[in-house]
Amino acid sequence: MLAAIFIIALISAFTILLITKIGLRDFVIEHGPKLISRMFDCDFCLSFWTSVLVTAGMVLVTKDLSLALVPMLSTPITRILI
Repeated sequence: MLAAIFIIALISAFTILLITKIGLRDFVIEHGPKLISRMFDCDFCLSFWTSVLVTAGMVLVTKDLSLALVPMLSTPITRILI
């Protein structure tokens, strides 16, 4: 479980850094709907929802429902990494 937390935090941090580097984050902040724009502007929100998406993908692949709390535990680590 601890390894899954760190793996998801690393994948989420990489994803956030990638969308920032290619300019997608700024594009969504400027042109997206108000709620989505605010979410992409908030590091905590973006870290959490990215972790949720990565965890959902891992649950689909591994069929392990014990990963349900991982986004809450990996979000602070992701924030430190970005």
